[in-house]
Amino acid sequence: MHAGSRVRWPAGQGERPVKLAALYRGDAEFPSLHVAAGEGFAAVDEIAATAGATDLGGLRDVGELFARGPAAVGRLRELAPGAQPSVDPAGARYAPPVLRPTKIICVGLNYADHITESGMKRPERIVLFAKFSNCVVGHGDPIIRPAITTELDYEGELAVIIGQRAANVPAGRALDYVGGYTIINDVSARDLQSAEPQWIRGKSLDTFAPLGPVVLDAAAAPPIGEMRLRTLVNGEVRQDASCAQMITGVPELIAHISAGITLEPGDIIATGTPSGVALGMNPPVYLEPGDKVSIEIPGIGELVNTVASPQG
Repeated sequence: MHAGSRVRWPAGQGERPVKLAALYRGDAEFPSLHVAAGEGFAAVDEIAATAGATDLGGLRDVGELFARGPAAVGRLRELAPGAQPSVDPAGARYAPPVLRPTKIICVGLNYADHITESGMKRPERIVLFAKFSNCVVGHGDPIIRPAITTELDYEGELAVIIGQRAANVPAGRALDYVGGYTIINDVSARDLQSAEPQWIRGKSLDTFAPLGPVVLDAAAAPPIGEMRLRTLVNGEVRQDASCAQMITGVPELIAHISAGITLEPGDIIATGTPSGVALGMNPPVYLEPGDKVSIEIPGIGELVNTVASPQG
């Protein structure tokens, strides 16, 4: 099996998608990896102990699973359908499914309608920028609006989680390197973004990349063009678009990025946002403390975070 091969579902099990979550149990300091089972979750540690699968023990997040290689991923895919739920989602505390990604690479202006609402011209080349791991928070965690911004905005996006080390990957094989898909909110401070020549502060303040709630295994995911994203603020639909509307598709993005930047297991590509952001409203309706942002992609779930002011 070549390095880019995807470990596929055993025959007859492809109808049941594997969803992975990093969850805190009780007062544990660190989360542990869980797999969706029935109406709840099962701890991968418990599955591994029962099956004697030592290669699956001690995993905290999806990035650690992917880093252990295709054999470990394939073993979990084999065991997951028989897992019994031991965690009720209603009482679960979610961590980001990737705790400390080495890279969060974001794609700007990748939906034509978002380009229009932003008052910009369609770029001639792919626009990339980065967020840092300090931005990452989980489902249910607050988005902090610091005092240095008054123009806090949301951007619902499909996030691609890299499953295997990828360098100089051709587009035709790029999806073999994807481990799974989740949801990311590319939170933005528009006043900082527009006032400064680099987008570092406008895009990378603490809590500016909510991620989750789960990762949908790439081997069981529908085609990306069949995925649909909706963002709601306080229950009002703001964004509603098909991922088929991306200007540059995921395979081409992976090929473009990996031509000069080696992608590692657990790295994240945020694929861009459609129209409906606060910046594009007339007048803009930016996020305020207490606002609830919900981003939905069927098959993955709903990422929910509430805006808060800094404590103290």
